[in-house]
Formats: sequence, structure tokens, C-alpha cells
Amino acid sequence: MKSSLPDPAATGTRRPRTRLAFAAAFVVGVVAVLGASVAALAAWDASYEGRILPGVRVGGVDLSGLDRAAAGRAVEAAFPYDQGRLVLRTPDGDMPVPFAAFGRRAETDALVEEAIRAGRDGSMAERAIGQVRQALSGTVIEPRMALDVAALSTAITRVVTTLDRTPVDATISIAAGGPVTTSASPGRTADPAPVVAAALAAASAMDAPAEIVLPVAVAAVPPARPNVAVEIARARVQRLAQDVVVAWGKKKWTIPAATVLGWVRLEGGADGGITPVVQISGVEGNLAGAAKAVKKKAVSAAFLKTKGGKTFGVVPGKDGRALDVDVTTARITDELQARSDGNPATPVQVATMPVAPKMTTEQAAGSAPLMTKLGTWTTWFPISDHNFFGANIWRPAQIINGTVLKPGQRFEWWSAVGPVTAARGFGPGGVIRGSFTDPTGATGGGMCSSSTTLFNAALRAGLQINARSNHKYYINRYPIGLDATVSKMGGATQTMSFTNDTAHQLYIRGIRTRGGGRGYVTYEIWGVADGRTVSVGRPVVTTVRKATTSVVLVDTLRHGVRKQVEYPSNEMYVAVTRVVRNAVGKVIHNETFRTHYVLWNGRIEVGR
Repeated sequence: MKSSLPDPAATGTRRPRTRLAFAAAFVVGVVAVLGASVAALAAWDASYEGRILPGVRVGGVDLSGLDRAAAGRAVEAAFPYDQGRLVLRTPDGDMPVPFAAFGRRAETDALVEEAIRAGRDGSMAERAIGQVRQALSGTVIEPRMALDVAALSTAITRVVTTLDRTPVDATISIAAGGPVTTSASPGRTADPAPVVAAALAAASAMDAPAEIVLPVAVAAVPPARPNVAVEIARARVQRLAQDVVVAWGKKKWTIPAATVLGWVRLEGGADGGITPVVQISGVEGNLAGAAKAVKKKAVSAAFLKTKGGKTFGVVPGKDGRALDVDVTTARITDELQARSDGNPATPVQVATMPVAPKMTTEQAAGSAPLMTKLGTWTTWFPISDHNFFGANIWRPAQIINGTVLKPGQRFEWWSAVGPVTAARGFGPGGVIRGSFTDPTGATGGGMCSSSTTLFNAALRAGLQINARSNHKYYINRYPIGLDATVSKMGGATQTMSFTNDTAHQLYIRGIRTRGGGRGYVTYEIWGVADGRTVSVGRPVVTTVRKATTSVVLVDTLRHGVRKQVEYPSNEMYVAVTRVVRNAVGKVIHNETFRTHYVLWNGRIEVGR
């Protein structure tokens, strides 16, 4: 698009009156001499062929008698519209745009063409009159200017867009040592449209100065992700990247911060924010200690077999326990999310799940009736030559295991165990002889651990107790006042017995276990529960006399060798009361087991 505008200032230019008067006089003279003949006018017009007639001006520039080329040079010299520039004032400095860049110039060709045509329109007579008038008063053509609007817009837009700067987002990444960030920086942009409009208005003015200064406004462009978003994300990552403590009961295990940091991923949001997200992987390796601690093997239901091999009933199975990795992982994730939100770190309690046994109670109960454990007791003992390395304690449990007692039937220790001989697996063990302890002086010695254990199981099953004798001195592995020794010495017998005073058959189960240097014997009494309840009172201890330990020099040991052959035990009287009630609360048994433990001083022998 081009624009052509007149130059109003040019109309005020002073006219060359002398030359005009001469031309007018000349024309008048010619007309007078020739008598205004047509032939004379034609000759006059022909004499200006290809040139501008007298009296024609562009603005203040007289073009009379000039040909096209000369007239064009005169116009361009008088109206140098292409000389000058726009100056775009920007934050980066002034940026010039020459007028020539968008074709700002005088409309020379059109003005010259209009000047040549001046006075040559109409018939010969009309032209003659017009030329006379033109010679007398002159013809003034207003100067016009042209510019290329599209080129102006393109030139300015090209310059203005160089001011644009792309904003730089803040960044955050996770390295081995923690979060790493970079800072954001704003961008900027300049809109060329108002600059183009201002430039067009200024450059279109005929009297525009040779240098037009135009300010260019620049607007800041904020980054999509500012520093604050990254700082928030950094703080959250730092809160996440701490040790995670997992716990089960009082036990605790630590997942190190470096491992936790490896679980953190960063996700960007549409609003420019960054959210740390926990994606836990490989957590099982960090929970190995917890998994081992919580693990409990499932116990399958078992059949109670009589000594003859007949199925008596079913011992209920027990679910095992294992670490629930999925739930524990979810709890760790929740804990980390809470930390990310600013909450203090807290231990994560591991989750467990039940593990079913290979044979469930329901499955076993389809083959035999389900029994109830009415009473049980376990005693530990040191495995040593004092008990034939556990055999004298475990062998009775093995023999008694599977014993069935009918309603009203009496259990008696020696009848149940039978002969205590080497052929039956018994060996030498400890025995109390008068005022000293013989560590290996009796076959079957030490079996009192087994009889005491079965007695306590029967006691807690609420059964009728018939016979029970205490040891001469108190042995601290037994419940005080509730030990039950058995022996056969010199025609004297100590036994332990009880009666099945329930309306159903009972089953006695003997169990042998060991752990390291310790042995364990357990007795369980199974049957059909009849609703009876058992209350065993706290031991009442009276008349206590403190034992002492003496050191004695002996010749039976090497010089300086020490050996403790007796351990001190206080003299005391102990009373323990048991009350048994039936299903409606009526007392079935109410007895007090009274015990007198003699004073037993300790003895340490030292070789001379």
C-alpha cells in the first residue's frame, strides 16, 4: 500500500513573477500578431513538445520548459522524502530504520506526468485559453509523498522482535548428594504493532523531520517455573531424604537416607510447580531384618494319637505370621508424604499378615473331634551329665506321651513311667543324698524336672491332685512351692499323682525341645472343656533363713582350681492355694500346697 499526501507548506513558496510576466507578454504578443489564429496556437503548442508548458510548478519548484528527466531531477532535489530515518529507542540501544527501507519518497513520476499534461486538455480553442491563463496565473501542483506500509511494518517488526528474550525456568534434579537446582530468569517481549502505528503516523507527515525517534516498550515475561517453585520442591525433597525407621514392637530397623532419596521422583504440574513423588522399589531388601523378626511358622493341626496309635482328637493348628510387604510399603509411602507436607518424621510400624498352616484345624477336624488344651507347663533345664544330657527328663515325656485317662481314672507317675533302667534309655543323674547333692548318683536322676512339669499342667487343668512332694531344698527353675519330686530310695517312694475328675477322657501330650545348651520339657493335657476355672494364688513365703556359701580347701582338685559343688538355697515355708470352680461357679477344689524347704548352704571347693 502507498500513501500520497500534498505538502501544504509548499503552497506558500514565493512565485517567480518576472518570468511569468514575460511569458504572458510573449503569449499576448503572439496572439496579437497572429490574430489568435488556430494555426498560431498549434505552432505554439508544438514548440513545447515533450516539455512542460510555461507557468507549471510543483509546490514552489518552476518546471516550465523542462523535459521529463530534468523535471524529475528538479522534483527529487526539491522534495528529498527518502532522506532520513526512524530511530527505535530500545533497552538495548537505538536501532535505526532508514526511510529508504520502506520506500518513503516523492511521487516524482506522477508529479512530472501531471506537470506535462497541464494546459493540454480539451479542444484547440480550450487549450489556447487554458495555456494563456496558465501563462498569466500559473498552475501549481501540490507535491505528494509515497511510502510502502507493508515494508515499513516488516522493517520495524524485524527490529522489534530482536528484543524478545525467552524466559529461563528454574530447574531441580536429584543427584546422589541430594537436590540440585538452577535459578530462573525472566524473559521479555516487545509488541511491534504500536511501534508500526506510531511510525506510520510520523513518517506519513510531509513535514516530518529527518530523524524520527520512537520509543519501544518492552514487557517482562515471567518464567513458567519461578525460583520459589523449585525452592519449595527442594525443601520437600530434603524433608523426604532422611532415614526411615521401621519398627515392630520394641525392635527397630533403619532404611538409610540415601536409599530413600533413590525413591524420589520429580513431577511437574501445569501451574509450573514441581511435586516430589515417592516410587518405592526394592524395599524388601531393606526390610529383611523386620521380616525375620516378625516371621512365625504356621503350625499345622495335629492328631492326638494314643500309645496304641489310635486317633484320639485334633490339636488345633495355628496361623503363622509374615511381613506384609505391600501394606508396609504403603505405610512408608504415607510416612514420606507426611514428611513432604512438613510433618515430623515418625517410625513406621511394619504390617504383618497371617500364614495359613498346611493343614488347618477345620481340615483336621473332619477326621477327629477337636480337643481343647486344658492345662500346660514348660520347664527348662541345663543339658548336662546331671540329667544324663537331658535323657532322664525327656524319656518320661516320651513314655507318657499319648496317655489317655478315662473319667475317674488316676494317673500315678511310677505306674506310667515304668522301670527306670539303662535298657529303657535312662542313665546316671543328680540326686540329693542326706546333706549333699550327688550329681550322677542315681539312675534317672533329674527326672524331677519332668514330674514337676506334668504336676503343674494338671494343677492348672483343674484336676484333682492326689500326691505331690517337694524337693529337700528349693531349685529356682521350678515355681516356688509347686515342685513335685519323685524318687525310689531304700524302700521309700515319692510319687506324683492326679485323677481325671471330668466327665470326658483326657489326653496327655509330652513334648521335648532344645535350644543351644538348654533343654525344655512341656506337658499338655487335652480334653473337652467343662467350664471349670482355676485360680492359683501367689506364694506366701514365711520363716526365711538365709543360706551362706563356704569355701573349702580340698585335695581332690589341682592347686588353685575352684569348683562349686553346692548352691545356696534359703530355708523357708511356702503356701500356695488353688481354687477350682465349675461352670456355675461352685468350688470343686480348694486346697493349699504347703512346702518346707530346708536350709542348704553353698560349698565351693578349692584345690590346695
